[in-house]
Amino acid sequence: MISTDLLDLVVTAIGTSTDAGARVYSPGDWPAMDENLPLLKVRLLRESRQSIARSGAPQFTTTATIRIIGEVAAYAAEDNAGASVAQAAAWQLKRQVEVAVINSSPLFAQIQQIAAMRSDAAFSAEGDKHIAGIQIDLDIEFYEGPEEFAPIADDDLSEADLSASNYSPIAVIIPLI
Repeated sequence: MISTDLLDLVVTAIGTSTDAGARVYSPGDWPAMDENLPLLKVRLLRESRQSIARSGAPQFTTTATIRIIGEVAAYAAEDNAGASVAQAAAWQLKRQVEVAVINSSPLFAQIQQIAAMRSDAAFSAEGDKHIAGIQIDLDIEFYEGPEEFAPIADDDLSEADLSASNYSPIAVIIPLI
């Protein structure tokens, strides 16, 4: 398991489980047009490794931070009702993402835990629509052991020479083929 595998599992988990429907993009770096909202953009933001083995093979508790950005829109209305609709839709989208991720069996089969979830909201009232955005950061912990890292290249061994240079001249050569 590596962090990009987790990213794929999160994208799959929220794929059609939210108001965004199939509009889930990874990494989703393009600005969105109002008519395409609501949508979700998912990206791997960072990862950190904490060693859990002082000696021997490398073993880590790795924490991957996956950022999910949700965007929604609502038409302007009297008494700031459009802003309220956009705000409610953003927080509803956030809740749908959380439920989809937490209920993802394929994801939880691969991880130790979701160590933290953070959410921030932002709003804009430019033009005839209110745009609301929600940013969700998931800190997902998982184990990485020696099997996760590339094996060290070695030469094929065809014989072993056990001659000792600091003893009397006796040598043992063992063919390994």
